[in-house]
Order: sequence, then structure tokens, then C-alpha cells
Amino acid sequence: MNRVMRKILFGLSSFVTDLLYRRPYFDAESSQRNKLEDEILHLDLVITECCSLKCRDCSNLMQYYKHPENISSDEVISDLKKLTDCVRIRELNVLGGEPFVNQKTLCDVLCFLARECADRVDAINIITNGTIVPGEACINAMKEDNRIRVTLSNYGPLSTRQDELIRSLSDNGIGYQIIDDSFYWLDFGRPVYYAESPEFKNRQYRNCYNRKNCNTLYRGGFYVCPRQAHGIHLGLIPDDRDEYVDLNDHGFKGSEELRRAVISVVRRREHISACGYCINGKYIHVPRAVQEDHSRSLDADI
Repeated sequence: MNRVMRKILFGLSSFVTDLLYRRPYFDAESSQRNKLEDEILHLDLVITECCSLKCRDCSNLMQYYKHPENISSDEVISDLKKLTDCVRIRELNVLGGEPFVNQKTLCDVLCFLARECADRVDAINIITNGTIVPGEACINAMKEDNRIRVTLSNYGPLSTRQDELIRSLSDNGIGYQIIDDSFYWLDFGRPVYYAESPEFKNRQYRNCYNRKNCNTLYRGGFYVCPRQAHGIHLGLIPDDRDEYVDLNDHGFKGSEELRRAVISVVRRREHISACGYCINGKYIHVPRAVQEDHSRSLDADI
């Protein structure tokens, strides 16, 4: 009933519906975020740029990778170790791309988390689009740790192996949840510069879901959000090094300095350069998971 009502309201006004249901202006965790000195509430851990879908409007910019790569176990674990040595993580979201594309790294990371981060990471959430059923090694790694839950983004007929995946998870006692209540996506726009006012960019940053819930660990960097991380790596967004933390920067004298730098990114109040390449604050909506048959380029977008 809630989904039906939302769809009716969306037909009348997508802007009002977004404000009523997603409530971007409401930040329930603001006080925690500003008080915690050595904890991160939410962290996205990227283990691959490869995805089994090619979504036209992916806000994380996966559609712009012409040669996506899996990230090695050694690189991901090294980054995780540096970060967890200085901060605890309440919720770790493992994603890509599609994380089950890179099962070797996923298995190794889960084993590392079980072995060395039992008291440093509270919950582990693997986010999948329901197109791949992981193999035996990955299933075994998941069922050995009761902190692990799988979140399935249900894209209807595109999630071709969702039922099979659910059976496998259920048979092995692995917790899961299905997210299928969204029939639209918020449009973040193409990663080009938008000449919006500083007031708009600050308001957009303040209300941004990704800024609050999706701090991102990716290829040696701790970023405000995934769009910033991938946009910089793709060369589509300016690489302003004072707006994220380079975990491999030898200038840090120890874990305490690194902790302060990480927490300063989490608590940052002013918009970052990547906000100038994003329009999620305009609350424009698009159909979810529209597929393309090729990698997107800015030239093709024009």
C-alpha cells in the first residue's frame, strides 16, 4: 500500500514525493557524526569497477568505465587495515560495480574482516543487483560471519538470478534483505561542471544522502562520496587533494594523524569540488536501471 501511495504521489509531484519520503533535509545521525572521534557510521568499500549491468544513470559513474578492473585483494586489504587501525566502522558496505564479479577479492576481504577486524567492524553488508550467484568459497566465507548480510537491489527482470541467489543464501543461513520499493532514481546528472551558486552547492551537500551515508574507500583514498572517488579516478572531476585522504601519503606520522584527517572528511561542512559536477539537489527523477549496451562517454551524452 505504501508503494502504491508513493507511486500516485510521484505522478502528481516527484519533487514533493522525494521530500516526503526520502527527507533529504533530515539528518538523524548528525549529532553522532560530529561527536564520534574514532568511529565512522557508514563506509562504502569498492572492490571492483566491473558491473554485470550497464545502468545509464548510475550515480557512481560505473557507466563511464571503458576498461573497468577488479581491485586486488592485497590492495583492498591494505587500505582496510590502514583505516581500521585508526577508526572503527559501524557499517561496512561492500560493493562495486557488482561485488560478486570479484569473488576472489571478496572472499579474501571477508576472511580478513573475520580474522583481524572482529572488534573494529560492527556490520558487513554486501550490495548486489541479483545477477550473479556466488560460488562455494564465497558462500562459505559469508556464512562463517554472522555480521554479514546481503542486500539485493531488485531491478525486476534485470535481476535475472535473484530467486536462485535467495535460495542459496537461505539454504546456508546467510541473512539478506530485498530493496524493491523504488521505481525511480534521483538524477545526479552527467559529470560535467554545472554553474550553480555556492549557496545551491552548499545546500545540496548538506542534504546529500551519499555525503551522510556513503563515505568511500577506493584505491588508497578515503572520499566524501563514491561520485567524487570515481569521478577523480576517471579524470572527470578535479583532483583536489585537500578534499579527501590519501591513505598512502607518507606525510602522516602515525595512525593518530590519519584518524584526524579521516574524521575531518566525515565532518566536513562545506561542499567539495565534486558537488559542482552533480545536480542531485535539483530533485530530478529518472526511471531506475535503464540499460545501455556500451560504456558512456561525455561526447556521446551531448
